[in-house]
Amino acid sequence: MKPSPPISVIVFVRNAATTIEQTLSSVVEQQVQNLELIVLDAGSTDGTVDIIRRYEEHIAWWRSAPDDGPTAAINEGVERASGDVICLLPADDWLERGALKSVVAEFTADPDLDILSCGTRFVRFKASGEMQVDALFNTKAILEFSMANIVRHPITAGRFIRRRIYRRFGGHDVSFRIASDFDFLVRVCGEGPRSKVLERVTYTYRRHENSTTLSGNPEMVFVMMSDNIRVAETSLAATAISASDRNALTGMHSRCSIRLAWMLLRKRMFVQAFKVLGRAWRLNPIGPFLVPYWIFRGWHERRQLARGV
Repeated sequence: MKPSPPISVIVFVRNAATTIEQTLSSVVEQQVQNLELIVLDAGSTDGTVDIIRRYEEHIAWWRSAPDDGPTAAINEGVERASGDVICLLPADDWLERGALKSVVAEFTADPDLDILSCGTRFVRFKASGEMQVDALFNTKAILEFSMANIVRHPITAGRFIRRRIYRRFGGHDVSFRIASDFDFLVRVCGEGPRSKVLERVTYTYRRHENSTTLSGNPEMVFVMMSDNIRVAETSLAATAISASDRNALTGMHSRCSIRLAWMLLRKRMFVQAFKVLGRAWRLNPIGPFLVPYWIFRGWHERRQLARGV
């Protein structure tokens, strides 16, 4: 029998007293061998630390101190991790029951496997406490680790990655405010790692008004569009990039540029808006003519994902 690779779950948190217990218990209940739990708290003041202490016997290492944000915490956690496989888990999300057993089995069966993309769902809780599933990603077509999928649905959560990949690519880039995880996936994907899909839902992302990427907060969207444009431009400047990857990144660059320009125009920042549009035009002259198609495709994809619930 092949030895099971050790797996490190890295929880990063700041003031999540209402959700972190579910996060930690979802890890503790996994019942897999060689499981390492690391918790990085950014100096919470809302009772989060008290909850962490209750799980201390299950935690390999933890700290509570102000840090430079989630990206820095992720890099610190990966650096401290001893597991062969890394699972990143924000403190408002959770792992489904038996998830890690399935994950470990896949990595055990294939020692050369770099990335396992697993079924993931996005949920929100109503005021009544009832959970509502907004989107379900559980098909190979949408989970496959390709540039086309990443730029449409990054799904940075629910991807289990070998520690050697983090070391090879230098971890997450702290210069991004929001898109460091997306940038990391794009850089890794461009090198063609060995990947596989596990359609079983293993990861649940909790969507709420304070979510960084999915809250719909206009300021967060503004930053995310700016970050995504930089990710695309950096990758497109690389000399070794396949035609399909270039098409995917060019399309994303156009979509994000048009959305950012619209937000700048609404702020009456006309010069900045036209600069953004000018760069997008030079990169993809037909981009503006595809806007109706992109709007329709986005609407159609959201309906499909919700229908999969």
